[in-house]
Amino acid sequence: MGKSRKKVPKRAVARAAWTSTGKGYRVPAKATELSNNPNDRKVTFRFDCVDLENGCPWSMASMSEEDHRLLLEKLKEFERMTAAEIRRQDGCFKLYPDFTQCPNREPLDRLNELYVNDNGEIFEDVIGRFRLNGKIRLYGFLRGHEFHILWWDRNHEVWPSRKKHT
Repeated sequence: MGKSRKKVPKRAVARAAWTSTGKGYRVPAKATELSNNPNDRKVTFRFDCVDLENGCPWSMASMSEEDHRLLLEKLKEFERMTAAEIRRQDGCFKLYPDFTQCPNREPLDRLNELYVNDNGEIFEDVIGRFRLNGKIRLYGFLRGHEFHILWWDRNHEVWPSRKKHT
């Protein structure tokens, strides 16, 4: 009457080790408690400050497909590290505690447009950047272990280096 079904052999499926929390649910054994110290926590990337304006020269809205792939690969790589580990990487990450010293006035003007509080100060305390490769930089606000992405700097224009070929 109907077609007979072939029996599919059971395959061994790798299972992650799970731990009971005592609260009625289980979590992977690899999951660890979060440290209260932001430097000991894995870096996370947030997109709440991304500048998507067409008039901005560092807008992420104008990224190429190749740039987008590079960004995702690098974010994946950086998310495996703690904030302290990233700071120790030579040339990978840099903080600018006083961004008013930036030699390029255009990013300062853009920040003033977007993020100035009632006291005339940029609401975030520290701007940082990731060096992704060659000239490509990713700028944002660093708060603890969270990096709030702001700009995609394809040609190292936001804070240009005085050194040649960087």
